Amino acid sequence: MTFKFSAVARLVSLSAMLASPAALAGGSLDISLADDSARIGWDAARMDTGLHLNAALLHETDEGDMLNAGVHVVDVRNRQSDLYIGAGANLYGFTNDDYNGGAIGVGGFFRYNFPFNRNFGMSGHAYYAPPVVSFAEIENMFDADIRLQYNLIPSAHLYTGFRMASLKLEERGGRFKLGEGLHFGLRLDF
Repeated sequence: MTFKFSAVARLVSLSAMLASPAALAGGSLDISLADDSARIGWDAARMDTGLHLNAALLHETDEGDMLNAGVHVVDVRNRQSDLYIGAGANLYGFTNDDYNGGAIGVGGFFRYNFPFNRNFGMSGHAYYAPPVVSFAEIENMFDADIRLQYNLIPSAHLYTGFRMASLKLEERGGRFKLGEGLHFGLRLDF
């Protein structure tokens, strides 16, 4: 168990060093709301590289909190493309009144603007953490989100989507779902 926690600490430290403000080309702030949950996220890419960093906090009133930070690679060859894809990993931490744990989910994300009207698009992400990279009281985890978005202006995007974070907890039996359901949000690019 100690090895996993020290490896996690090294990953978080590396992410913090890579995220120095001078090295970032820009990023976005993402805020989404539902009746009983709220999520705030940040992401940015390093200038002239394929490195993409992200962090987010999901709070659900009755079920708990989930924090994640990730490192991804993205294709920087064609910056004018309607499709933006990233592949990598997210480090997750979960806590509520009864349980806590963490996991390293492998997966990716995408953003796509429709060619017939670039003000409309889709985006989403999916990550899976099998038992080998899940620790404390989490046996495995799946995190996914799919969205339809509308560009108000080039740097502000409204969206609606469906989110699900599903955790299998050792003692609870069955799946524990956090923040599942319809949500609305705003992404601001800077």
